[in-house]
Amino acid sequence: MSTNTVRKYVRMLEERGLITTEPTSIIMKDGQKRNGNLLFTIRPIQEAVEQFYRQQLEKIPLDVQREKASGARAKQERPA
Repeated sequence: MSTNTVRKYVRMLEERGLITTEPTSIIMKDGQKRNGNLLFTIRPIQEAVEQFYRQQLEKIPLDVQREKASGARAKQERPA
């Protein structure tokens, strides 16, 4: 699997609230500070489910407005 593909899926998991990532750093033997690997933390499933439900509830008013607008447009397009 390519690096870009892995990055895409990790970002998708972060956006959905299933994982969190934190950058780490290491100190080399000569004292230089360098970037380390990402630290992945799996979030509790219940939090992810609640976030998903919150997002769905926030979408409801937009969906209703969209439905009303498409219904009004359909009435305007039909000849009387």
